[in-house]
Amino acid sequence: MNERQQLEQAIAFQESLRGTVEDALIDLTISALRRQLEQLQPAPEHQRKLVTILFADIVGSTSVIRDLDPEENLEIMDRGLKRMSVPVSEHGGHVTRFSGDGFKAVFGAPVARENDPEMAIRAGLGILEVVRSYADELQAQWGIGGFQVRVGINTGLAALGGLTEAEDTVMGSTVNLGKRIESAAPPGGVLISHDTYRHVRGIFDVEPLKPIEVRGFEEPVQVYLVERARPRAFWTRTLEVEGIETRMVGRDRELQYLKDALRDLLDDGQGGLITISGEAGVGKSRLLYEFENWFELLPEYVRFFQGRGRRETQHQP
Repeated sequence: MNERQQLEQAIAFQESLRGTVEDALIDLTISALRRQLEQLQPAPEHQRKLVTILFADIVGSTSVIRDLDPEENLEIMDRGLKRMSVPVSEHGGHVTRFSGDGFKAVFGAPVARENDPEMAIRAGLGILEVVRSYADELQAQWGIGGFQVRVGINTGLAALGGLTEAEDTVMGSTVNLGKRIESAAPPGGVLISHDTYRHVRGIFDVEPLKPIEVRGFEEPVQVYLVERARPRAFWTRTLEVEGIETRMVGRDRELQYLKDALRDLLDDGQGGLITISGEAGVGKSRLLYEFENWFELLPEYVRFFQGRGRRETQHQP
């Protein structure tokens, strides 16, 4: 319970004494308590923002340090968590809460950036590198093996601000799902939700995994295992309203035609030229977006080049 809550509870208790204690004494006490309350910083205002949440957790921490002295346990875990938090701050996020063997971090609050999901994933990959180095130290210094971490990342709307963690309070289903994704991540892996993936498509090599069942969510949640950052990435801007993704409607035949053409190319090397034309607003960009999203996840390696026309060349083929 913080100081504000303690004062509010004390005022409520004084009010409950009316009828058993003189009102003048109660009023005097409440007046003093209210003055203390007014001197406190105002309670943080609630906000609703699009953020990316990162959870990192040391795998099997109990078994890793079970044979060590409590002070040694504290030193190992504390040093490890501090090192793991460095990539978070280096990539523009900040840790909002440390737990015994992990932490929660947020990207996009208090200041939101266009590439927050990307920075969160880069931080997650950085955490894995830090842990690999730290695991070598633990093996050499303490004879401890098997020190690993798992990372889960999710993007979505969350409520910010409140009394529990002041300006670091982050709550909502986005946070809950992020924690579940972290729990489902393999040791030494970074697992992300589809809501995070669609913001970073084209920047990382990922492997789509079987959707996971999450309590409180009606549909299974699609997740992706991040393998590495691409050395030369072409970021694809999402087409949806911030935080919302809609299903493409009415272009299944055209999308299948593009898929079949790429399959023919991969199977027998038969290339071709496809022209997509139509009036503005009929869905040409969305069709290509869905096609790129499909082949991005193919197990085959596809070298993709993208060019854009300039205004001064709009009448040239």
